[in-house]
Amino acid sequence: MNMSNYSKHMPKKLKIAIFCTTTDTVPPSSKVIHAPLWLTYYLANLLAEKGHEVTLIAAPKSKSRAKIINKKITDLKRNKTIKELIQRNLIGTSRRVMALNDQTALLDAYTSDAFDIVHAHTELSLPLAALSKIPTLITYHSSYDEFYNKLFAYYKNNFKQIYFNSLSNRHSHQAPLISFIQTVHNGIDLKNFSFNKKPKKDLLFVGRIIEEKGPDTAIMVAKKIKLPLELIGEKFAPKGQREEFWNNKIQKYLSNNIQYKGIQPHKKTKQYYQNAKILLFPDRWKEAFGLVMIESMACGTPVIAFNKGAVPEIVKHGITGYVVKNEKQMIGAVKKIYSMKEDEYIKMRYACREHVEKNFSVEKMVDNYEKLYYKIIEQHKNK
Repeated sequence: MNMSNYSKHMPKKLKIAIFCTTTDTVPPSSKVIHAPLWLTYYLANLLAEKGHEVTLIAAPKSKSRAKIINKKITDLKRNKTIKELIQRNLIGTSRRVMALNDQTALLDAYTSDAFDIVHAHTELSLPLAALSKIPTLITYHSSYDEFYNKLFAYYKNNFKQIYFNSLSNRHSHQAPLISFIQTVHNGIDLKNFSFNKKPKKDLLFVGRIIEEKGPDTAIMVAKKIKLPLELIGEKFAPKGQREEFWNNKIQKYLSNNIQYKGIQPHKKTKQYYQNAKILLFPDRWKEAFGLVMIESMACGTPVIAFNKGAVPEIVKHGITGYVVKNEKQMIGAVKKIYSMKEDEYIKMRYACREHVEKNFSVEKMVDNYEKLYYKIIEQHKNK
């Protein structure tokens, strides 16, 4: 093939602005659990490696192969005045300060004609995106409620330059008023998650220690079948209901057999995944995705999860774990895995790793977003 003709058919390299939040660095610090910041980190890096001109709008001290812009960003962790305001938290002051900081940071993208597309991992970009001619892709990482369903539908229906993608098919079903352009599953860097075919005998829970995540269910499952359980995650119990939940549903059951390990650095959390027999994922809410499931399976550890949110798209029932309806079924699934012959269980662990390699690698995620950018830009031109 004539190379000059070949180059004419090659899609042009894009100028892409990417933003998530200014509340922490990209990537997040070692004990901060914030999946969107990690996804932003890999997205910016791999797109830059592909030759695109990527600008990452991120907090000071962020690291990336992309160009980083942070001159309009206040370092919320080091500014004394801001820290005092956030600590006092008068009538939601902290949220307003963080929102204003994010929107100020985004001005760099929207006051410039230098970008082909803006990819924002926050709804706070919507008012600015509405005033701009640059196409914006919004990736919302939380579950949709009625308010966000209506709010996002308003922006989608009234501003042709705004597009939304979902993180799973069930994620899109939560918001029937929104016309999603596509589903893009999250991905992880498999180099950071080593496979282990012979773990210990422990059950594992990874997630925030709040009622919505179901750590109390994990405790009851372990307690009723007398198996060791380790809980990893940040304890959200300042005052009120969450403190009551911690005291009555978590702390009172902790023992030598049921241990709360606190929030762990990312490297240490991976070791817990590798050494666990099973990951329990008893979420009570409809997760948009649920990154811990693919992190666990990447290490070979099968997942038993409630049939909520994206779970059936992530866990292959009977192959990489089990999708169950309630605590009773979860107990049954745990017993089933513990009763497996060694070769049968090792086969399940290999299936877990292969499933993630095939469907949830960070490379696949980035490829899908890259294709989506071109699709959006082409659609936007024709409007």
